[in-house]
Amino acid sequence: SSAACDNYKVILSPNITSVGNGGPYNYIWSNGAVGSTATITALLANSPNVYTVTISDGCTVPDTKATFTVVTNPVPASTFVSTYNKGCAPLSVAFNAVTSGTNTYFYVWDFGGNNNGIGTTYTGPQNTISYPNPGTFNVGLTTTNEFGCTSELNMTNYVEVYPVPIAEFMSTPQEATILEPEVKFFNLSQGANSFVWDFGDYGSPLNSSFVKDPVHVYTYAHSYVVYMVAINLYGCKDTAIHKVEIKPDVSIYIPNAFTPDQNNRNDVFQPKGVGISEDNYKMEIFDRWGELIFTSNAFKTGWDGTVKGSGQIAQDGVYIYKIFVTDLQGNKKYYVGHVTLLKQ
Repeated sequence: SSAACDNYKVILSPNITSVGNGGPYNYIWSNGAVGSTATITALLANSPNVYTVTISDGCTVPDTKATFTVVTNPVPASTFVSTYNKGCAPLSVAFNAVTSGTNTYFYVWDFGGNNNGIGTTYTGPQNTISYPNPGTFNVGLTTTNEFGCTSELNMTNYVEVYPVPIAEFMSTPQEATILEPEVKFFNLSQGANSFVWDFGDYGSPLNSSFVKDPVHVYTYAHSYVVYMVAINLYGCKDTAIHKVEIKPDVSIYIPNAFTPDQNNRNDVFQPKGVGISEDNYKMEIFDRWGELIFTSNAFKTGWDGTVKGSGQIAQDGVYIYKIFVTDLQGNKKYYVGHVTLLKQ
């Protein structure tokens, strides 16, 4: 009697100790085979498989018979399921062997490439494997039951790991000012074919862009965080983040003449500018003899031509101004010049 796994080949060979005249012998097998051995296929459906062989030497009576009993054991099914097995690097895949019945199973996995590690053997019904690099990987599972019967499943290119782009960009100028707030972005990404930009300028309707190398004009002096997402044809993404600094700057325009004639055109001597702190401002007007005739501490309040708040318009002529301003960074600036008053 012997045991075999289902559908395995078994060679049956009688052990002749002494039969008649010592041969030659004739063999007649119950399955029709001839010769001193018979190769049979063990079938679980017919277990136990019983075979007989009749051996004769042509003279001895009766002939000798031998009986072989082959007990057939089941072969396990090597099957498994996994989580999503296609995705961007690094890709983590959970594998789970599929079993049936109450048999005891032993598993050996091959997760392809170098992902099973040098000298590492993965066993057990469940494993979660991380694939850090792009490529395709074969997955194999060998299942053995308590009878020692094994089966193998090999899935070619079962895992596909997509490459991930590298997102990077630079901007110019390195430090822009509110007077020239246009910033150009240069895309330095690798392995991407589409892009999404967020300039961090959330008050602007043009805060986003999808072009490769965009240009953005910022609204205010501020420190902005810019995001650029690079996407490849597999949908894999990478994000680059950099700051853009728009610094405040002082620009002031001081007219050289005005006409306080109440016609609503150029009636007030009033400087214009950007980047100026309105809380730290002073303008003084002096006549030709150096007498102070007007003072303003508000940037939006100009000289209407009157003298010392009397309501009387000063005479035509040239007057001296002294203007003190502070920019938004606390730096002080001082302007001295002449303005011509003309009554028309």
